[in-house]
Amino acid sequence: MKIQQSLILFAFLLLTCTPEQQKVSTFRMNLKTLQNDIAILASDSMECRAPCTVGETRTINYLGKRMKEIGLEPAFNDSYFQEVPLVKIISNTPNPIVINDKQGHLNFENGTGISLWSPVLVPEASIINNDIIFMGFGIDAPENDWNDFDNIDVAGKTILVFVNDPGFYTQDSTLFNGKSMTYYGRWTYKFEEAERKGVAGCIIIHEDEAAGYPWAVPSSHVTNPEYYLNNNSLRELNCKVRGWISQSSARELLSRSGFDYDSLKTAATKQNFTHVPLNARLNVTVHNSWKECTSHNVAGILKGKTAPDEAIVYAAHWDHLGIGQSINGDSIYNGASDNAAAMAWLLAIAEEFKAQPKTDRSVLFFIPTAEEAGLLGTYHYVRNPVFPMEKTVAGFNSDVILMLGKFSDVTITGSGHSELDEYLRTEAAKQDRYIANDPNPENGMFFRSDQLPFLKEGVPFLFAKGYTHQRELGKEATLQKIADYWKNVYHKPSDEFVPERDKLEGLFEDAQLFFSIGYRIANENTYPQWYRTSEFYRER
Repeated sequence: MKIQQSLILFAFLLLTCTPEQQKVSTFRMNLKTLQNDIAILASDSMECRAPCTVGETRTINYLGKRMKEIGLEPAFNDSYFQEVPLVKIISNTPNPIVINDKQGHLNFENGTGISLWSPVLVPEASIINNDIIFMGFGIDAPENDWNDFDNIDVAGKTILVFVNDPGFYTQDSTLFNGKSMTYYGRWTYKFEEAERKGVAGCIIIHEDEAAGYPWAVPSSHVTNPEYYLNNNSLRELNCKVRGWISQSSARELLSRSGFDYDSLKTAATKQNFTHVPLNARLNVTVHNSWKECTSHNVAGILKGKTAPDEAIVYAAHWDHLGIGQSINGDSIYNGASDNAAAMAWLLAIAEEFKAQPKTDRSVLFFIPTAEEAGLLGTYHYVRNPVFPMEKTVAGFNSDVILMLGKFSDVTITGSGHSELDEYLRTEAAKQDRYIANDPNPENGMFFRSDQLPFLKEGVPFLFAKGYTHQRELGKEATLQKIADYWKNVYHKPSDEFVPERDKLEGLFEDAQLFFSIGYRIANENTYPQWYRTSEFYRER
């Protein structure tokens, strides 16, 4: 009798165990298909995949065709495409920009020492004779017992703040996250908080290492148009003028007001820091013109069988920079590593999900627009989602791929936020790979790709890939490759796919890895939890 009961129990377990418990026995994804997708998406014919161009039309049509071939359902009713309303604002700031202080007038040429623009949909945005207040880092973080805005109403004023957060400058691991940038250190947060406080103008002090890029990047805002999501809020913003000031210019400004730059920076890293009025006033007028257009997110779904209203998300943006300035006779910015390879990664994972037994939860394969313009496609999606954010269980994003072959590591950019780290650690071990941390956490890359809008809505996301330890090269040589990539390839025409040179086995292995993690979560009934130390922590 006991033997019969045991056999019945064994048979029941075989019938009721989830596909994850049965374990995927054979991967079906194809390296050749991965290579073909990259070659097409990074080809000259896509014209660098700029939003609202013929390059967009060709790109999204190819992606929609591939999703249909794979067997994904259209995510947006009967369409693979979600309209994303964009507006391109061109700001023109007549020179000089004048700061009045006790010594007279400090004049700046926009783009040289200071870089100011306006995100407001009005023909003219002016700040005249407006008081400038030094506000430390411009951070209000209750969970860190930190509020630079305590005991002052800055509404209608101009604030001057440091980029990054206090932990970076002190290297104190107990202060925010030490050297690793938190979201409070990002320039986007500074402007968002300034808007919440009713500030009229917000100027960020730039330092190369703290920002993660040279002065040439913020100074380019003067000549490059800015994209925004096109909505009525752009006509009603408090913070009309935004921008950066170089370190040398900030030193001069503070010195003329009677303050030492380094002493003030040190003081700003203390919790008892108090704002400092500079006895200086900003005078600037920005003239805006703008063009409206409609871009598109692309997404397909595999519906779950028992919990179809819950979903996990795979993301990889489709856009790149468009045809740009010629470098060595080449003006086509193909964006092979950024982000054709990641799109191919996502499509390979979609094919694997389709080939395997159906999951309990749904899976959304999401390829957004306008990442390069500030994650705009993803921000639009999280405000207009297919699956409510509270039913979006977890997600995985891929961006900026090194096509060097197989890696011994899986580098997490933004570790320590949620239990997804442990899911990754478990599956990576099965590939004989170890978990590594981002070698440059101060750069804030975790907040510069499409996971951020989801994180801000309470959805845990992983941003990880093979990166710092290519198996044959070793760590040191791989880090040299990384340095060369950021210097000579990233956002340049040289970001091309060369089949004879580029090795995709590592990307293929990453696709298998992240399929395995997602397949597991898509068949569970629990939600990966936030760690309480994360600035995005929420109860789930």
